[in-house]
Amino acid sequence: MPHAENGSMAQATVNGEKSSSQFVAHVTSYPVVSDSIDAIENNPYGKKGIELANEGYNKVVAPVIPYAQGPYGYIAPYVHKADQLADGGLNKVDGTFPIVKQDTEKIRDSIFNLAFLPLRLANQSKEYVFSTYGNEYKKCGGDGYIAGGKAVITTGLVVTSDSLAWLADYLNQKKEDAKEVAKEKKDAAQEKVNN
Repeated sequence: MPHAENGSMAQATVNGEKSSSQFVAHVTSYPVVSDSIDAIENNPYGKKGIELANEGYNKVVAPVIPYAQGPYGYIAPYVHKADQLADGGLNKVDGTFPIVKQDTEKIRDSIFNLAFLPLRLANQSKEYVFSTYGNEYKKCGGDGYIAGGKAVITTGLVVTSDSLAWLADYLNQKKEDAKEVAKEKKDAAQEKVNN
């Protein structure tokens, strides 16, 4: 039987040509996708799933392919155009999110760093407040409730002072940036008026 080719998920031959997909080639060129495919192929359950898919392909799809060659000839240009559009979309994804082309470990580390950022910030803030309290407690001198109360109040004042100083620095930087942008726009507008 001409349709009973052995092999694993062989690509269909239509009008004497093997079909190829730019989109599939582009997706599989991403390190994350490539590493995921390798992991599935090396996993015993993944291997079994691939074997079952190949058997299903050989038993169900492969026998029908010769009969679909005629109708496929009519839709082949549309399939090719859809493949080109999908590949173009991936090119835009590459430009917008260049991290997708990075190594899998780097992507994983970036995701973990971003996911745990709030926890790290909270931990740093906690350490800052407790170290400030410890310093203020030592400055108040003595042990007891009075020294602890003074330390709590002065810690609140120090933390508030530091927070306001940070906010002032941040706002001053933004103010300078805004002045630069306003000056550039003013110069551009003046140049348009002069021309």
